[in-house]
Amino acid sequence: MNYKERIYEAWQFTQNNKKMIIWYGFLPALITTIFGICYVGYQIMAFKASPLFDNAPRSFGYTVATTFFDFIKANFSLTVPLIITAIILFIIYIFAPVILESSMIQVIARKKNGQNVTLPEGLQYGLLRFLPLFEYSLLMRTFSIISITAEAAFILRNLGVTAFQTFLPVIIVMAVFALLLHILFTFTEYYIVVDEEHVMASIVKSCTLVILNMQRTMMLVILMLIISIRILIQLVLVILIPAIVISGFAFFASTTLPGYAFYILGGLTLLFIIFASYLAAVVHVFAATVWTFTFLDFTSNVIPTAREKGDLTKIKA
Repeated sequence: MNYKERIYEAWQFTQNNKKMIIWYGFLPALITTIFGICYVGYQIMAFKASPLFDNAPRSFGYTVATTFFDFIKANFSLTVPLIITAIILFIIYIFAPVILESSMIQVIARKKNGQNVTLPEGLQYGLLRFLPLFEYSLLMRTFSIISITAEAAFILRNLGVTAFQTFLPVIIVMAVFALLLHILFTFTEYYIVVDEEHVMASIVKSCTLVILNMQRTMMLVILMLIISIRILIQLVLVILIPAIVISGFAFFASTTLPGYAFYILGGLTLLFIIFASYLAAVVHVFAATVWTFTFLDFTSNVIPTAREKGDLTKIKA
């Protein structure tokens, strides 16, 4: 396999199918970006209120909760609309990324195999494999980077530096174990979506496929670097956007700027979020294309068993 050609082929495919970025990549990227901003913002404010810094009498989470309930009490008529909005956003956050991921893999694989499939048809195919892929996504959330960093931050913030140092080896082992699982489960999603396998069967087959292609370690390294670049871009943007927003609001509060400056700041923040989401969507579709092409290539090469006959002329005594 020529790795450079594979990556170039995937990039050309992404460029020739830019509608996929909007249809399948942008909404999950937007959700991830907004969630990342809220997550990083919460961690910053929670650490600031913790005994490590300001040692506030109440935790930041308690302050957020009480502020929310006070707002509900003062605006009781908004309770039902807020609940409906929260339910809708929750459903979108939980289900939309999985449906769009399944649809994207279906379209990439079908187009790679010469099928003329439209993006709306891709959504139909994606819905057919939604439930097993959703089951797998719930399983893997336990081993996500967000989960491990949240646990580490909780220990450091609430139990102190000494306790964090005590639990640090456990956290490192968890992180290494999670990385190993992600490598072994690399092709699980593609077995679920493309080959319509069950979750556990897909996990077993993914592990087998990775082990049988150990000689192509460089390919896995390159692919992991692609994912790492995507994560790095998101992390930088996730840290940059809250910093811009907080700095802007602080500047706005400390000066006598006219009221329209607030709307300008909000508009700039929205543009940053849209730009960050689109950039993440491009990288996400590109990475999914590389993985899908690789999966189709690996699974097309059947490994013969030890009982099958080979070229006996090549056997020398």
